[in-house]
Parts: sequence; C-alpha cells; structure tokens
Amino acid sequence: MTAPSLQRRLAWRLGLVLVASMLLLAGVIAHYTWSTIGDLDDASLQVQAEQIVGHVYRGPDGFALDLPVAVRQAYQASGEGFLYALIDDSGRVLQASGEKARVFTESLPQSILDRDHAYFRVPDDTGRETPYFALMTRVPREPTLRVVVAQGHLHRDVFIDTLISEFFEHVGWTLPLIMFSALAISVWTIRQSLKPVTALSARAAEISPQATDMRLPEADVPREIRPLVIAVNSAFDRLEQGFDVQRQFTANATHELRTPLAILTARLDELDDSDTLKRLSEDVERMNRLVSQLLRVSRLDAAEVAPDQRLDLNTLAADVVAYIAPLAISRRRAVSFDGADAPVFAKVAPAALEDALRNVIENALAQTPEGSEVEVGVTADGDITVRDHGPGVPVGQREKIFERFWRGKGGGEGAGLGLAIVGATMRAHGGGVDVSDAPGGGALFSLRLPVERPKNP
Repeated sequence: MTAPSLQRRLAWRLGLVLVASMLLLAGVIAHYTWSTIGDLDDASLQVQAEQIVGHVYRGPDGFALDLPVAVRQAYQASGEGFLYALIDDSGRVLQASGEKARVFTESLPQSILDRDHAYFRVPDDTGRETPYFALMTRVPREPTLRVVVAQGHLHRDVFIDTLISEFFEHVGWTLPLIMFSALAISVWTIRQSLKPVTALSARAAEISPQATDMRLPEADVPREIRPLVIAVNSAFDRLEQGFDVQRQFTANATHELRTPLAILTARLDELDDSDTLKRLSEDVERMNRLVSQLLRVSRLDAAEVAPDQRLDLNTLAADVVAYIAPLAISRRRAVSFDGADAPVFAKVAPAALEDALRNVIENALAQTPEGSEVEVGVTADGDITVRDHGPGVPVGQREKIFERFWRGKGGGEGAGLGLAIVGATMRAHGGGVDVSDAPGGGALFSLRLPVERPKNP
C-alpha cells in the first residue's frame, strides 16, 4: 500500500482544523452571547426598577406611584412586553401597569417575597415559568414596600431564538461557502508551497550513473527541507567518489592486463602447433576480448564517448558488415546489408557505434543456425536493424540481456558484457536499443539513433 500524499495529509488536517476552529468560535460566541443577554436583562430591569422607585410617594390614601406621562405611555405601548407593580410585604398589589401585572404579582411565592432583591422567572397561575424575566427590590425610603418589574421582549430564550433564525437566514448559509473557499485556498497554498519539493524530485530523477555530477539545488529550498537536500547531495558526493574509484580501478586493471596478455600471445606464437597450443590461444583470445570489453565499459562510464561526427548510417553499417563478413563465412553463415534509399545522417562516435553494431551482429551469428543469414538494415528513421533466424529472446529476458555480466541459461563463452556495452553506447548517443520477435522467427534488434531531418525547401 502506498502512503497518502503529503498534500492530501496537509489538506485534510487543515480542513479539520478549520472546522474545529469555526465550531470553537461558534461556541465561544454563543457563550458570550448568553452571558451578554443575561447582563442586558439584569441591567434593563435594574434601570426600570430604579426609575419606578423614584416615583413612589405616600398619599392620603396610602402609598402610590406617580409616574411621568411618557413612562406610562411607554409601558402601555409595549403591549404588555414590560410590566411593573408596587406591592407591600404581604404581596398585596398597591398599583400595577395592568391586569396581567397584577395577576402574576399576586401569584408570587413566599420564597421570593421573603427576599429583599431577587431576579426570577415569572410563574403563571399554575406555577409554570413564563417567558417573562423579573426583578423584585425594596423601596429604599419605605422598607415595607417592594417594586416588581418584568419584561418579555429581551428574555434570553426569545433573543436567542431570534438570533439563531436571523443568523441562519442571513449569515449561516455562507459558512459552507466560506469553509470550502478557505479549504480551496489552503490546498492551493499547500500545492504552491510544495512546488520546490516537486522540482527537487524531478531533478533527482535526472541523476544517473551517466550524470553523477548533478546535484539538487539548495537555493530557494524551504528551510525545513534544506537539511534533507544537503544530506542527499552529500550522499551523491560519496556515490560519485565511489563510481570514480571503480572506473579508475577498471581502467587501470584493464591497461595493466593488456601488456602481459600481449606478451603471452607473442610467446604462444613462437610455440609449435598442437591441440594444447590451440586451446591456449583460444583462451588468451577470450581474455583479450574480455579486457577490451572492460576497457570500453570504463570509457562509457567515464562519459568519454562523444557523438560529435556527422556520418551517414548507411556507410557506417555497410563498413561493419564488410568487416564482419569473413567471420560469418568462417562460421558457415551469411550476413547481408539493406540500406535506406537516401543518406541517413546522425551525430555519432564512429568507433563506439561500430563496436556496438559488431557486438549485435556477432551475437546474431552465434544464435542463427548454420546456413542461414543475418540481415542488417538501415531505415530512414535512423534505426539500424539486425535480424537473425535463431530461437529469439524470451519476453522476460529482453531487458536483462542488456545488464552487465548477465548470462542466460547456456549463456555461451562470453562474459555478458557485449550487449551491456551496446545499451550503454546507444544511451550515450541519445538513443536506445530494442529487441523483438522477427517475422518468421528469430530476434530483431533495433539500434535507435536521433537523425538529422532534412530541412524543407
């Protein structure tokens, strides 16, 4: 199972943080709204009570209220939304704003009447709470009197219900849009922030044994990723040093082996012919071939192959076929050449490409039966093809045969370097090599090269 992308992780977590933050903010606002509504209720009742207390007087017929006309009209205009009453210690109503105020005041329980100052929910005649919130307080100048004020318009339940309905009608529907927009902006921001990481990945994919000197850029890299980039570059430095040591060792060892092998070959030529001498000569020849292949591998690894000469592929392939024809005849095989109708020019390293083509043809001669023919051709697209009539290459081995030192079952006398050199040579030319089934049986190798297209007149 593949791990989810970093972008998806950040987007989901940021989305959850946004949702949690909005829910927390809504909770905080609701809490403070609730508290504020309570404070508003208390403050409003306190103001009303103080206003009424200031107009209590003792008349010839007892205590009464002498409210200003504007205050009385305000209570009447509220439609019983605001109520008041003047009562004595026994709860008897001396004066009230209306019949409703008189009724609820007469039903006050003794537990409330016994207190000097109390906020409470007004009960109805059955004892159930009503939407009215009330304040009862003593008259400072007359301790036996109490003023009761009540209001229903600013009660918290009514206020909250109104607030919630108005909120969802005018504001609440925008919350999903806001959350979606915030999440989309967050995803875009995350994607833009991760662009340097994507660029680093693309650059890292370009590093190969043929380009070991490339490094990941450290400029404009986020501070959190910079230590990783530095560590990766340090690892590449160590790998490049290891490659250099390996290449140098291969080159040095190859050069050191060529001299004693040349001396051994010369000494063998001085001996009389015999079966033992023939076998020794064949062994030395294989050793010389292996050393030559190792030298070519070291040169390819060191990027010493430079395709900088403009040649006609028809001419190059024909020369190789002519060179290898005697070998084919000695093995009782034939080799033919079919070039393109017009010159096919490409930038090549002639010696390296000729050697690669020879390797493919020699491999085809080893696989095709006696009396058959190896067919070499050049196409206008820049492909050099080599076809044999042997058993072909199984599909599962078509990539492996280009690996170094890989040999299939009954892999013959080679060291498994010939086709590996072919693959490396074609990559150095900016092309490649493919193998497929030839029509009628056998293997078809195609050496692909980028060609120079003729300019339109």
